[in-house]
Amino acid sequence: MARERRQIGTSDRECIVIDLATGLRVSLVVDDAASRLRAVAGTTELETVRRTLGARSRRRDGSWASRVKQNEAKLAKGRVIDLAELVRDGGRAERAARERISHRERRLYRQARRLLVSEICSARGLHEEAAEAWIDAHIHNGG
Repeated sequence: MARERRQIGTSDRECIVIDLATGLRVSLVVDDAASRLRAVAGTTELETVRRTLGARSRRRDGSWASRVKQNEAKLAKGRVIDLAELVRDGGRAERAARERISHRERRLYRQARRLLVSEICSARGLHEEAAEAWIDAHIHNGG
């Protein structure tokens, strides 16, 4: 990460440059960074994630289109607890032989899972495989 001055429109602004784990480089005006970024999940948030993964899945009410819309909104918020809910519910629905999930629902579940794995890797200092196993253990234990 770096700080630099950039010409944005007609003004010279201070920006921060962030290299993401995905290889993407993002530049944000310092004034906007606080409202757009959050800290990596801490111990308390990880405990909430663990409990959420192990909790009962929510009923899948409504049409798949309304569920997709709700899930897209959760994903856009970027809250780790929302990611945990999407991973829990999507993973269980994907594994359940009695339920079929749409291609879009599956794509959202997998995207949420990638983001949650990345968060857990950063928060706990784990490799991807260990973070995947941590998620699976808590989903399976919660039934």
